[in-house]
Amino acid sequence: RGLGDVYKRQIMMQTESFKDPAAFLEVASKITPHTPILAIKAGRTREGSVAVSSHTGTLVDQARMASAMYRKAGVVEFHDTHEMVKAAIAFSTQEPPKGRRIGMITNTGGPGIQAVDEAVGSGLELATWSDKGRAKLEESLYAEASLGNPVDVVATANADHYHAAVETLLEEDGTDMVLVFFVTAPFTDTEAIARRIKEATDASDKPVVVVVETYSEFYGLIDKLRQSDLPVYEFAEDGARALAAMYRYTTLRDREVEAPPELEVDRDRAAAILGRREGSDAYLPQADAFAMLAAYGIPVPKVHAISGPEDLEAAAAAVGFPCVLKVDSTVVIHKSDEGGVVLGIEDGAALAEAYDGMSRRFSGVEAAFILQEQKPAGREIIVGATESPGLGHLVMFGLGGIFVEVM
Repeated sequence: RGLGDVYKRQIMMQTESFKDPAAFLEVASKITPHTPILAIKAGRTREGSVAVSSHTGTLVDQARMASAMYRKAGVVEFHDTHEMVKAAIAFSTQEPPKGRRIGMITNTGGPGIQAVDEAVGSGLELATWSDKGRAKLEESLYAEASLGNPVDVVATANADHYHAAVETLLEEDGTDMVLVFFVTAPFTDTEAIARRIKEATDASDKPVVVVVETYSEFYGLIDKLRQSDLPVYEFAEDGARALAAMYRYTTLRDREVEAPPELEVDRDRAAAILGRREGSDAYLPQADAFAMLAAYGIPVPKVHAISGPEDLEAAAAAVGFPCVLKVDSTVVIHKSDEGGVVLGIEDGAALAEAYDGMSRRFSGVEAAFILQEQKPAGREIIVGATESPGLGHLVMFGLGGIFVEVM
């Protein structure tokens, strides 16, 4: 069957493992620009991943791989089945929002505040009303109503009040989605309220969710709202999370996607560097590591290897001042933690002193040294890569420096 056969309102999936991750990535990437895919990955904890491994025979850390693939393919990831199903209810009848500004309507205070907390905590932003919108609310609602966000229509609000509030918020250019909260009251016409809420949404393609807190006598209200294709939830947090999930899909769908750039790579030089170290089962010496980066077109500081004090003058001439002295040893991994980095060396005397101290500090291990030109301070990053069966390479990129393991 062609892809058109799966272009329905949405797709939900629960994943244990990927037998062919590259194929999933290819197919999902073609679907998500048109149809939301909601996914949950089982086996995110160490214990859970062991269970998945024993059940499926896979050994790779597929939870991290899954999250990376989901993002790349535009799939909305969840960590809770309840939340995913609740979001699917909204996706099934509502169009995704164009932005993250949410407008709220309530007839009671507490749950409205809970909705605000959840919405903002989930990455949404409270909308603000134009002067025209605020004036319309003021003339349409009771004098006791609160006209902020949430709009509190008060407990005695009738069907026309709800209609006016929903219609006004949907007409606001600064509102991308609306959450309507309603606690049923025996002194209001709940069926009329349901009908008028729906009527207010007919002229807009902005998503609307409704939260109803009630008891069995008023369950008909929920049925009527659902029959009119409005998603209905029992708790304010569920409605806010559903809208937040829809916005996450929007950001994934509309993100900028660029093809990888064409790079000039000296693979022969890189292969020669690795060939000299083949079978050593050790980290590359730093001079070789920087040469590898340069072979792949990545700018690096000037670097010069030092095997003894007799090399200091030539190394300083090659890299210039100010410069940085570093220990280079396969057993010294975190150099700065162990005193293996000296920054800001300004002249030959300071270099000789730094080298003498570092040589004595690491006299008990097999170590060499390198000298590098010191660049201006900037943003430190970390880049890593690993090979993943069935997918190819996974690249890790993030903030680097001395706190990388903490973060």
